[in-house]
Amino acid sequence: MDEPGPMPPITFGLTLPPELPPAQLFPLARLAEVLGFERLWFPDHLLHVEEGEAAADTWTVLGAVAARTRRIQLGTAVSDPHRTHPAVLAQRVATLDRLSEGRFLLGLGSGEAMNLDPFGIPWDRPLSRLKEGVAILRHLLDRPDPLDFEGRFFRTRQARITVRPHLDRHVPLYLAALGPKALAFAGQVADGWFPVVIPPEHFAQYCAPLEEAARAAGRDPGALDRVVMMPFALGAEPDRLQELLRRHALSLVWPAAVRQMGLGHLLSEEIRTDYLTVNPCDPESAQDFLANQERIPDELLRLFMTWGDLRALEERVSAYVEAGGTHFDLLNLSPDPLSTTVAVAATVMPRFTGRPATLPARLLNPLLRGLDRLGLLRRLRLLPTGDPIA
Repeated sequence: MDEPGPMPPITFGLTLPPELPPAQLFPLARLAEVLGFERLWFPDHLLHVEEGEAAADTWTVLGAVAARTRRIQLGTAVSDPHRTHPAVLAQRVATLDRLSEGRFLLGLGSGEAMNLDPFGIPWDRPLSRLKEGVAILRHLLDRPDPLDFEGRFFRTRQARITVRPHLDRHVPLYLAALGPKALAFAGQVADGWFPVVIPPEHFAQYCAPLEEAARAAGRDPGALDRVVMMPFALGAEPDRLQELLRRHALSLVWPAAVRQMGLGHLLSEEIRTDYLTVNPCDPESAQDFLANQERIPDELLRLFMTWGDLRALEERVSAYVEAGGTHFDLLNLSPDPLSTTVAVAATVMPRFTGRPATLPARLLNPLLRGLDRLGLLRRLRLLPTGDPIA
């Protein structure tokens, strides 16, 4: 085939927890849009590990956010093919794409125990199930003719959906993939790759098989969007920032990825319950998971997460761009997520996107810094209910 085309432009998005109260969620979504972020990503869970932490229905939230925004793209990060039949999933995707006027992105992965095991939802042979689900989904979304499909997990007879994506467009599919077979599948059929957190030093080694699979399938490997999931914390107290990030250690540092990178010797042998295997409905499993957060060594935290000042974040973004990253899904875990998100939009993003910061970003950044110096920012970050804004 011809030489690969140009890489997709560098873009930035934010992860927003769908369980945020509406008084926080909707203003944050609108703020992200006016600050110049291209995408909002929403995790899709039935359960969270932490006791008392609600897991809202992502698809309902996506519809509400779509109605309150105009330009920013909206996606799942990520859903799975086990909880929903691919025909129902196709209907949801097409409906959301119509509601958002062509702004929806579908992120899919092979699933986790926390969303499946407590409810008796099977997820045996998850990659095979994902492949079948994608085949049905893609046909129903892209083609009006009926589908007859005979698979191991799904069967259809003259199946079609009557709701179509906005202007019959191709809704982009992003696949979460880590193992060789999953990476090959993503390269063959996906529009983008949405992995777990991978350090920049190891990012390129995952891009290579992705590109090889795309090339073998007759696709342009340069056109694949490569998402960088990027947890970070900005502030003036490094020890506090590291402690904040440690609370998410086992959700963001996956032992399976660590071992693939040849860093398994850094993992404690006591870690047997991780993000893929934890059952939040089992108190022993949940407690073991939370205890294992402390067993992730500082060396791995430094590899997988970023903390410090804006310069540290910019250097990290540069390293990922060099390794092949094209879209940055920012997970802001800073003590002050409001002003740091504005600062990123005003100073870091323009250096990589090639576009100037938006007017709201340019105006808000010095204003918030001034309020912080006066000691007023903390009060303004509280809603009338006393809940923090993020």
